[in-house]
Formats: sequence, structure tokens, C-alpha cells
Amino acid sequence: MRRFVGQWAVCAAVERHPGRAARLHELEARAAQTTDLSEARAVAAEIGRIIDKACAEAGIEPGQGAM
Repeated sequence: MRRFVGQWAVCAAVERHPGRAARLHELEARAAQTTDLSEARAVAAEIGRIIDKACAEAGIEPGQGAM
């Protein structure tokens, strides 16, 4: 239950900012399609930064119930 609430809080923190949410969804789509390792790493790093920022806003430590 705690993990669900943590994931929900992080998701809400992302979706609260439409530009950030759109960028995350764009990156997720790119990650699903890329075959270039360098691009995949760059996409994963940016996704990580978005999630880390949302975790901080939600008061969740990264890795502790994050998406």
C-alpha cells in the first residue's frame, strides 16, 4: 500500500506540471523506439531527472515508492 501511495504521489507531482508531463511521455515513447544505446542512455538520464524532481516535490526519497 505504501508503494502504491508513493507511486501515486510521484505521478501526481509529474502530472501537476503539463509541460513536464508531456516531456516525460515524449521521452517514454522515444525510449520504447530507440535502438541507439547513446540515445537510450540520454533518454533514461532525462527521465531519471524528471522522476527525481517529482520525488523531491512529493516528499518521497528516490527508490522508495517511486515510479
